[in-house]
Amino acid sequence: MTTMLIALAILLIALALLTGTTPRKSDIRPALTGHIYAVPGLECSIYFNNIVTVINIRNYAFEVVCDIGRTDADRWRAVPEEKDIGDHKLTIRVHDENGLVSEGVTTVTVVPPVTKERELSLLLIGDSQTAAAGYPERIYELMKEEKNIKFSMVGTNSGGYADPVPGGVAHEGYGGWGWNTFFKNRGIDESRDNDGLHPRRPWVRNSRFLFPDGKGFKFDFAQYCQKYNQGKYPDTIVISLGINNVFCAQSGREVERAWRKDIYPYMKKMVSEFRKCNPQVHIAFCTPTPGAWSQDAFGSNYQCSYTLRRWRLNHRLLYTKLVKAAKEFHTGLIPLHAVVDGAHGFPEAEEKANQRSGETVLRQINAVHPNPSGYGQIGDCVFAYLKHRCSR
Repeated sequence: MTTMLIALAILLIALALLTGTTPRKSDIRPALTGHIYAVPGLECSIYFNNIVTVINIRNYAFEVVCDIGRTDADRWRAVPEEKDIGDHKLTIRVHDENGLVSEGVTTVTVVPPVTKERELSLLLIGDSQTAAAGYPERIYELMKEEKNIKFSMVGTNSGGYADPVPGGVAHEGYGGWGWNTFFKNRGIDESRDNDGLHPRRPWVRNSRFLFPDGKGFKFDFAQYCQKYNQGKYPDTIVISLGINNVFCAQSGREVERAWRKDIYPYMKKMVSEFRKCNPQVHIAFCTPTPGAWSQDAFGSNYQCSYTLRRWRLNHRLLYTKLVKAAKEFHTGLIPLHAVVDGAHGFPEAEEKANQRSGETVLRQINAVHPNPSGYGQIGDCVFAYLKHRCSR
């Protein structure tokens, strides 16, 4: 009997060790959408740490099979040429010391020139990443170089929450907002006070989509376009929302609750309202951008209340649900989650290594808001998707 108990104890210990060191399949399965779009002359990347959620990516080797680009230690990258225009299958295989663990497949679509004259009016809807205007400005800059695209942006907001200049950068991006906020924030005193976390993020704003209906306020896209866009409907709407809805969740169950309560119902209403006004409108969801790769950034912003690991788990759950929702609502999908450099695309600051040290180190200081290069990568990705739409 004693021998059997000892054997059982050893077995339980072995199982516990195995459970503690073996990642879940979902952690190592590459998160790849059906397409990633690229433009000749602009770098396109897929960062390995952005498409898996394992704690230590250095325990794995990433093998990329594709007829364009190159594989680095932390990413696949390509700067396509004109001769690369077309579709290229890309497979990412993940290996550990025992062999192949998982793999994922996507298609890299290198976009051809737009040879016929096209009009593109764009409405960007988002949170503080959109409000910062870094990637909207990059899209505007690139579109203005396209001779055959007559490009305009729709919105009541611009950089620094200034009113847009006619013909310039415009959007509907507001710091701290989620899908539900665009249906709730109305009838409040607005403030331009900064929250201290992001340089262009005041706390209190009203949703420009809400208008009085005799009983209160309702989401009315027709009135929005009548008031702010001379009655014209945009032909493309790109939505980058969801991070604020799930960011503070401390468990997968809380993410599920946020999806059911604060995201999905409002997503459904928003898409329905846009299509009711313009059945031909093209709508695209953005997958959530990754956070900075260092816990330093999360410690800087949230001290001990929130961790990089928790965000990576929440991010994967949100990503998975957005991909399914894009299929359900027949929208486009822009893979922002894969393209931002989590090591070099977020703000850093120099500080002493420790109180007694004479050495200084660079530490990341913002967990989810990129620096100009990170915003530039987002802009390049959205631009490539939009140019693909125009070239069809």
